[in-house]
Amino acid sequence: MRRDPVPAYYRIYQVLRERIGAGQYPVGTRLPTDHEIMAEFGVSRHTARSAVEELVTRQLVRRFPGRGTFILESNPAKPDWSARALEDLQILDPEARFVLHGIGMLEPGAAPVAAAMLRLEADQPVFRIAWSRVRPEGPIAYCAAHVPGALARRLPPDLGTLLQTSRTIPLIEKHCGVQAFRVRQVSSAVAADAEMAARLEMAPGTPVLLLQRTYFDVEGTPIYYSDLFVRSDRFQPRIELFRFRQQVGLARTRPAD
Repeated sequence: MRRDPVPAYYRIYQVLRERIGAGQYPVGTRLPTDHEIMAEFGVSRHTARSAVEELVTRQLVRRFPGRGTFILESNPAKPDWSARALEDLQILDPEARFVLHGIGMLEPGAAPVAAAMLRLEADQPVFRIAWSRVRPEGPIAYCAAHVPGALARRLPPDLGTLLQTSRTIPLIEKHCGVQAFRVRQVSSAVAADAEMAARLEMAPGTPVLLLQRTYFDVEGTPIYYSDLFVRSDRFQPRIELFRFRQQVGLARTRPAD
């Protein structure tokens, strides 16, 4: 049986981080204790503590000796986000509200680049979701996401409402009977055209970061493609990579003979 290459502590950290982002653990409340985390996830104390320490490192919580670990208020001035696994490829910023601009099926041929990335025939429709993330000081990102029309027909009619509190990929997985297995991201710098400049509140021609992401299922079939435009002066992506657990031993420094 193939082992999950993502460490157990990190998977638990992701769950706890999701709960914080969703407001399940509001600012100022106490995080479950190490013992409670151990009981819920069936892990050792070391694993539970490592998951919490990851939250501490990301400045999402703070430990107070003798009192417990509490949820911190987010820092809106922090200009980056960190991704180490597929689930991290989201803008997790409690200060940035989600703004939906449009949602619906496009006519065949209306989005040729997205259709090509999704490997669709010319007569097959594409479903588009357009949204922004907006901080108090202004927008930080604009996204045009695309899903094959055949999959999108399985999405619930209240998708727009669901997107206010849930991410796109989990909703696609839940309602469309598919699962994202890997994602390919291509990064480039482009000049903002008039429409993008208006979306991001910047002058036309200003450089903007473009992240083009394609999600594939386990068989390699594309299920989602998006163009994510980011104001890098307000928000900076950072990718952290780690070795598969079975490779760590080979990479450790050995003592000299």
